Amino acid sequence: MALTSEALHAKKREASGTKACRLLRQSGEVPAVLYGHKEETVPIQVSHEELETALRHRSRILELRLGKKTENVLVREVQYDALGNEIVHADFLRVAMDEVVELRVPIVLKGAPKIEHTVLQQVLDAVEIECLPGNIPDAIVLNVADLKEDESKEVRDLVVPPGVKILTDADIIVATLTKAEEEEVVAAPAEAGAVEPELIGRKPEEAEEAEEAPEKEKKEKKEEPKGE
Repeated sequence: MALTSEALHAKKREASGTKACRLLRQSGEVPAVLYGHKEETVPIQVSHEELETALRHRSRILELRLGKKTENVLVREVQYDALGNEIVHADFLRVAMDEVVELRVPIVLKGAPKIEHTVLQQVLDAVEIECLPGNIPDAIVLNVADLKEDESKEVRDLVVPPGVKILTDADIIVATLTKAEEEEVVAAPAEAGAVEPELIGRKPEEAEEAEEAPEKEKKEKKEEPKGE
């Protein structure tokens, strides 16, 4: 994977805590941390727009500019809100381009078995790998077009680029093709005086930070059906 030409500009984050982080996000910034390489962990903030653009380009190694210092970093983790739309936090790991790193990369299935009445299921969606930062793949593609009914593909069947080593157990199943079960829908006859099922109300919008309103959260959990 080639390094992106884009740089991510960062500033040291002075304020911390729930309220400060929420205000940062409202101003278009993302609270983050920078760590690794036996250096101190630094709380930072980065542009939401710049980070989102880098992720959209599937960049994992970035040039992070903090003050007058520029260093290569690995996008180690990105956290999203409850709806999965907005970035709320990010972790950046300092890396040297000549040192091996460990990370998880997604598995993408390619092709579709042309066997009627079967269901293709992806059991594993990512694997742990190690490689030099410059060799990090965007994803590992697994061709499943040749799967037969009741057959599976395992981690050992994954093909990775040169310089990439898979650390995940080779015996773990990635995808399987099974026979589809017929759905039997039994219509129960309506009974006189039957009680109408209780309607589940709209789920209240989740609070931005649970720790700011623990009592409200407890109340909502009592009122809402379990599991929502």
